[in-house]
Amino acid sequence: MDIRNPVPRARRATRSAVTGLALAALFPLVAACGSGAETTEDTAEAAAPAQQKDQKLHDLLPEKIKKSGSLKVAAGSDYPPLVFLGSDNKKLVGMEPELMKAIGQVLGVKVKFSKASFDSIIGGVQSRRYDLAIQAMLDKPERQEHVTFVDYFRTSSSILVDQKYAKKVDSLGDLCGRSVAVEKGTAQVDDVEQQDKKCADAGKPAVKVLVFPNSVGCFQALSTGRADAFVGGTPTVAYQSEKSNGQMKQVGKPYRFLPYGILVSKEDKDKPLVKAVQQAVQQLIDNGAYGKILKKWKIESGALDRAAVNGGKG
Repeated sequence: MDIRNPVPRARRATRSAVTGLALAALFPLVAACGSGAETTEDTAEAAAPAQQKDQKLHDLLPEKIKKSGSLKVAAGSDYPPLVFLGSDNKKLVGMEPELMKAIGQVLGVKVKFSKASFDSIIGGVQSRRYDLAIQAMLDKPERQEHVTFVDYFRTSSSILVDQKYAKKVDSLGDLCGRSVAVEKGTAQVDDVEQQDKKCADAGKPAVKVLVFPNSVGCFQALSTGRADAFVGGTPTVAYQSEKSNGQMKQVGKPYRFLPYGILVSKEDKDKPLVKAVQQAVQQLIDNGAYGKILKKWKIESGALDRAAVNGGKG
C-alpha cells in the first residue's frame, strides 16, 4: 500500500457493490473497515513479551502525551496480515497493532487506535488529530514533504489474480485488456493507469481500472469476477493468496521495494517525539521483540535492522 497525494484525486473512482456474498467465505480474515471508531490498545495475544518502560524515552515525549498517558494513533483495519479486525469485529489484530502496542510499552504510555481511511491519515497527522499513524504507507521522498516517517518494515508491490489467469499474467505489462482492482489513494492506482497508457501506445486493449475505497472492495471484486487482478502491497497479496484455497494466485515478481513508515508530524522531525519513536522501534529490533512479531505473522522477509527516519529514497 502506498499513498500518492495527501488529497488524492477521485479519477475513475468507484464503490464496491453491496452483494449478498459473504466475503469471509473466500478470505476468512478480511473484515470491513471501520469509520473513525476508536478502540483500545488491546489486540490478539502478543507474539513478544511485554516490554519494560524506558524512562529516558518516556521523558522525550511531549508534555501533552505524558500528561494523558496515551498516544493517539491512526490505523487501518483491512490490510492483513499487517492489520485487520478480530473475531469480535472491533479489536485490531496484526503486525502493526502489535508493534505499536510494544512501542507504547517502551515509551510507558497506552496506545489508543482510531480507525481511519487510508487517504485521510496524512491530513490527520498534519492537523494533530493523531499523534502518530501506522497504516502500511510507503516512506517516499514526496511524502516526506508532508510528514516525517520512522521506518519499521520493508515491502513491495505485487499482483494477485484469479487462478484462471495465473499463467497469463506475469507483470503489469500483461494487464492490457483486463479489469484491475486497486485501492483509492495508493501508488498502485498510478501504476495501472500508467500501464493503461502504455497499452494504448502499443495499440493494445485498455486496462479497466477499478478504484475502490479500501482493500475489501478490491478483494470482493476479485472474488466475484468483477476484476481479473488486484495490484497491492506484497504482504497482503501473499496473505490473500494463501487464504484463498487456490482461487487466487500471486504472480510475477514484486516491484518497488521501499520501507513502510510510522507517520509523525513534519513539525516534529527534529523534535523529541520522532527520536522517542525511532529509538523505541530500534530497541524492539535489538531485543528481538520485533522479530518475534514479524515471525508470528510470517513476514520476516520484510524485517529491517535499523529504524531509519525518512529512509525511503526512491
